[in-house]
Amino acid sequence: MTETESAILAHARRCAPAESCGFVISTPEGDRYQPCVNISAEPEAYFRIAPEDWLRAEMQGEIVALVHSHPGGLPWLS
Repeated sequence: MTETESAILAHARRCAPAESCGFVISTPEGDRYQPCVNISAEPEAYFRIAPEDWLRAEMQGEIVALVHSHPGGLPWLS
């Protein structure tokens, strides 16, 4: 498992039972995961990324993936 994948899964565990969300960002140093704040009014069912998190991600590199969890689902990356 890569460092990025480990970071995604750790964030999902910390956020449960709410959905976690974040971005995988490509930088000159490599890909990395940026966890974001889920500002959804119903975070156990939906996710909504805070605008400041979206802006921060765009400023750090190329967003190559938007990631979110399914707390009631199986614990692996799709």
